[in-house]
Amino acid sequence: MRFPSALRTGFIAFAMAAIAAPAAPFGIGLQPTTVEMSVQPGDRQRQVINLGNVHQEDTISLTLGLADWSLDENGQIALTPPGESDVSAANWVRFSPAFVTLEPGETEQIIVDMAAPIRIDREGDYRFALIASTLLPEERSGQSGVWKKYQIASLFYLTMGNAESKPEIKGASLTQSPDGEQAVVFDLENNGNAHARLRGDVEIRGDGGTTITESISNLVVLHDGKRKYRLPLAQALPANPEVKVTLENIYAPQNAAGAVMLEPFTSDLSFEETAAPAALTDDAETALE
Repeated sequence: MRFPSALRTGFIAFAMAAIAAPAAPFGIGLQPTTVEMSVQPGDRQRQVINLGNVHQEDTISLTLGLADWSLDENGQIALTPPGESDVSAANWVRFSPAFVTLEPGETEQIIVDMAAPIRIDREGDYRFALIASTLLPEERSGQSGVWKKYQIASLFYLTMGNAESKPEIKGASLTQSPDGEQAVVFDLENNGNAHARLRGDVEIRGDGGTTITESISNLVVLHDGKRKYRLPLAQALPANPEVKVTLENIYAPQNAAGAVMLEPFTSDLSFEETAAPAALTDDAETALE
């Protein structure tokens, strides 16, 4: 079933915060947090989403609903009302139940049924999010009656028909924040009609033989999209730094193996004294708060 218009109000771009654990800070675990499916026109698919209350004492009630979602330039996730985006799959979706109450330690299964239309305007990625929301009292000194809305989401990618993922690093530069934190900022593009999910390694070399090695994991670039990826540097840079990036696209529907190695990217790094953008070092595909 579809939850009615209550969740349609107030969708003015929430930011998603990435967390390592499957449970959100407010005590609700959700699995899986990301669903990627290949579908054909007319296909029917089903996905089970598990919600769990990890609190030892508190009972939590949650309302379920749908949203459209996208990534901004810095990889932050923005939500909009379901069905409004031209890449929305929300109208293909029904789910049940729409409201759950979880006792401490209890788990509930949410059944998500998807029916792809027989005719589509284009092939490639379509998206929607299943959102679980609750209101909980917020403890503030000397105040009572203050409630805060918490949300956690499972993000869906439905890749329709013939699709290709074509990510590419277009450039790299050095930045420094006002507090002195240095980072490499990569500019990426994906000219395909399916999203890319990247992982790999970054090497920075320079004069003196010093090598800085960092890893990249779970970096998503949406189809027909551009974004920046900020990689903080924990070590001092060598003089005259050069960067080499080796990435694998582990979501490549054009390849039978599902993965494609990108051409290594190499570049000199020029330093710019500028404030670092508010971006996540890995993509936020787990929770809303």
